[in-house]
Formats: sequence, structure tokens, C-alpha cells
Amino acid sequence: MKLYGRTAFLLLLVLAAAAGARAQEGGEGFRLKGLDGKFYDTASMRGDVLVVSFGATWCVPCAWEQVAVEELKVEYAGRPVRFLWVSIEDPKRVSNNILRHYAKERRMTVPVLRDPGGVALAQYEKTGTRVPVVVFFDAEGRPSGKAQQGMPQDITVYKQLVRDRVNALLAARNGGGGR
Repeated sequence: MKLYGRTAFLLLLVLAAAAGARAQEGGEGFRLKGLDGKFYDTASMRGDVLVVSFGATWCVPCAWEQVAVEELKVEYAGRPVRFLWVSIEDPKRVSNNILRHYAKERRMTVPVLRDPGGVALAQYEKTGTRVPVVVFFDAEGRPSGKAQQGMPQDITVYKQLVRDRVNALLAARNGGGGR
């Protein structure tokens, strides 16, 4: 029975590694694989303010939130701000091809990542899988403040909430809080 338990444990470890999700020490960030085949590691993005949105294809507010993120990406072009969108869905239910189609249909230009086991999301959303969840990282690569959960019905209000957080992080970065 011990051999079965060890085998099952090792299999789970291998599957978790294959999924490409890894929480970093201290719950400070993550490393996830994107649909483009690249790995995105929050630790390697230090120096930039990072806005990470967790969502799902079935989530209606997430679709509106994606519109806001795309508009904000254009607004912050040329500034040290990066945007990522992370799907929390199981690849067995929503394949990479379906997710690519979803992103193309919505004209998403931000990198689309996968967090199929919810390892990364669980660091910031403790009450389940309520999405969208937006996490802000400062220029030192640390999560900054509480994650933004849900989305106001007015996209203008939502964009201003994100703008306020990003601008504060940029001010801290430029004031000696970052490199």
C-alpha cells in the first residue's frame, strides 16, 4: 500500500510540473505556460508593474474585463506596465485550440496563460474560484495590496480602479521603489 501511495504522489508531482504552474516561495508570484508556448515568470518581470487577470471563457464579467484590459494596455503602451490574462479552466474541458479561438475572437493581444490546477489563483483568491480576479505586482515583483475581485458593471469605473492602482505603483517605482 505504501508503494501505491508513493507512486500516486510522484504521478501527481509529475502532472503538476507538466501543467507548467508553479507558485513561487512565499506566495509572491508564479510561473505559468502561455498559449504561445513560453513560460511567464513573475520573478523575471521585475522592473515593470504587472497586472494579472484571472478568468474563464464561461465568465461573462471576464469578457468585459478583457475589453478593459485591452484598452488599458493601449493606454499604457511605452510605459513599464505589462498585462497578462490567465485562464483557470481545465485543459480537458477547454483545450488550447478552443482557448486560442476564444482569444482571437475577442481580439486579445495580451499573453494568455493557463492555470489549470488553480495553483496561482489560490494565492490571491481564498474563497474559491470567483473570477475575474486581478492581481497587481509592484516593480519589485511583489503582489501589491488586495486582489481586485469581480468587476463593477460600468467598465469606465473598472478602468479607473485599475488605473489608480497602476499609477500608484508607477509612482512608487519612479520614486525609488523600483529600478
